Amino acid sequence: MKRIVVILALILTPISPATAVDIPLVCANKTTFELRTSNVIVGCLVEERSLGEGPIPYSLTAPKVLNETLEWRFKAAQAAAEVDGVSLQITSGYRSIERQKYLFSKAVKKYGSYMAAAKWVAPPEISHHPMGLAIDVNYPRNPSSAKWLEINGYKFGLCRTFKNEWWHFEGNIAPGWKCPKMMKDATVLLNS
Repeated sequence: MKRIVVILALILTPISPATAVDIPLVCANKTTFELRTSNVIVGCLVEERSLGEGPIPYSLTAPKVLNETLEWRFKAAQAAAEVDGVSLQITSGYRSIERQKYLFSKAVKKYGSYMAAAKWVAPPEISHHPMGLAIDVNYPRNPSSAKWLEINGYKFGLCRTFKNEWWHFEGNIAPGWKCPKMMKDATVLLNS
């Protein structure tokens, strides 16, 4: 409910052109993935893709693929990591509700209860994977490479979300913003 109120407030609040010029917009070159900062009035060049000027919003329609802006943010981060000699791969991104239900039911069997399972696999009703808004990076191997994304991901609008999942990232900030404090695990989402 809080998310809907915030989204409505952002939509209904008029932005004057003078204020909008001050809202940064990060653009990634479609070929090199090099980043450039513009603003929401000027926008990105034809050869660029916008990485957005804020957190990636929830869609009111059920997606069937990974959110395109999230995918571009990851591609830009992946290219920058490669320059540093680090390999990043999405090992899981968009999941259907049915797939998330299946993974969660397996976790309930493994961990013995709904709440214990929710610490490691978000229940389908709160998981951001079926919304196309979450990615797992380099899981189950290579946490050291994912650490690069944890440290540098904010530049691309990507943040590690949960303390207990080194692999889970979301586009919950604008590129360049500071990542929020990590939640201990997905059970925190059950109370929001």
